[in-house]
Amino acid sequence: MRKIERLKREALESCRFRGHKMEHFKNYGNISKAYSQCKVCLETVAINAYPLPNSIEIGGEAVALYCRGEVCTRPLCDCVECREC
Repeated sequence: MRKIERLKREALESCRFRGHKMEHFKNYGNISKAYSQCKVCLETVAINAYPLPNSIEIGGEAVALYCRGEVCTRPLCDCVECREC
């Protein structure tokens, strides 16, 4: 298995653990970089198979934060827990 495929698998596993429903990965730049976005909350994950020495292979809000479900549409409101909207 190629390194990029292993990283995609690891990233999807982490995103699913956090409750995200991810789209298919899209390559950008060259074959060693890809990104995906959650279908629900639009948080992203990016992977880089060959990062610079001070960079990381897997990163993004989708691997760090739980899925917030539908985002509130009221102005100046970023809450999901209140469910008042």
